[in-house]
Amino acid sequence: MQQMRDASLDLLIDLARPAPDDAVLDYAAGAGIAGFAVAPDVASVEAADELPDVLDEGRRLAEELGLINVAFTLVDLYALPYKDGSFGLIVCRNAFHRLPEPAAALAELLRVLAAAGRIVLLDPVVDAATDKAFNELARLREPAHRRHYRVEELDAIVERAGLVVSRHGRLRRTTDLDYWLQAGAVPAPKADLIRDRFGALPVDVQATMDVVFADRTVSFSYDVAGLRLERP
Repeated sequence: MQQMRDASLDLLIDLARPAPDDAVLDYAAGAGIAGFAVAPDVASVEAADELPDVLDEGRRLAEELGLINVAFTLVDLYALPYKDGSFGLIVCRNAFHRLPEPAAALAELLRVLAAAGRIVLLDPVVDAATDKAFNELARLREPAHRRHYRVEELDAIVERAGLVVSRHGRLRRTTDLDYWLQAGAVPAPKADLIRDRFGALPVDVQATMDVVFADRTVSFSYDVAGLRLERP
């Protein structure tokens, strides 16, 4: 797993504090990277998503990494096929911004959360300066993108779902624009459009996002918020 390690996974583990008896749900798991990060320290991981192709990739990676306690299941994210209170730990990384009904998703996670369990949510966040610009760029990059939220908006969604934030965490991520586009499998014409949009960002937005133009490369930064959620 070391080759897949990054600071956001370290933040996730710090907030989650995985334990040997934990049954874990990796919600909207994609290829299961968050679940892989906790798998060596827990009893089992159920990686659940509504996209069969990414689950197939996750199965391939889990086999390659020798993670025998990780299972992959195709689900309806708003009607999970699990009994009430099934999981002591639920993780959701880099997926919350794609959910059309985030409060309903959290309410469903609350249903399958054990009485003393916890949910760890990690996702990029915006502020007043970057809200409009970064969301527009993210929507161009990823058609499924709904919204990167401000931290106070996340807190309000959590409250509506009947949960409380017991801990906040935060990190600053710097990335190369070309890598960001490649990771999103952005086709060339749209990638060129996004590069042009970066060049046209207002000065205050470029400053807040630490946009740097060097030769033919562009880098920028954004914040990732981590929230540990529990029952009231």
